[in-house]
Amino acid sequence: MKFFTVAVVLAFVAVAAAQDGGLNLSEEQKQKVHALGAECLKETGASEEAVRAVGKGDYSQVDGNVKCFAKCLQGKLGYFVDGKVNEPAVESSLGKLVGKEKIKAIQEKCNGVKGTDDCDTALLLHKCYATENASILV
Repeated sequence: MKFFTVAVVLAFVAVAAAQDGGLNLSEEQKQKVHALGAECLKETGASEEAVRAVGKGDYSQVDGNVKCFAKCLQGKLGYFVDGKVNEPAVESSLGKLVGKEKIKAIQEKCNGVKGTDDCDTALLLHKCYATENASILV
């Protein structure tokens, strides 16, 4: 079965969706996202509480580890490669959820954001996508 998730973009979205059942993901998809999220938590030392908070739009607990969690999970999902968005991968998965034209419009607004490093950029991408289409977070 083809795997897709709502992340970015959403590194945090994917974890929140998989753990809280916010989107209609298959059990296989939920398990895969959960496993990838667990790997990234371990690799980055990010707080699970802080990651869940970001998934719900609360950035008050963000630190360098949370930013690197965003980079890690977006990378493992194929959404963030070599410091930039993998547009075809994002269009393929998120386009199925909110429509290809909507995703393309979001990408035009968001994909050029740059942070101080790749971890910061990954979190800024998440914030931009979430701001442009909060329904991705539902």
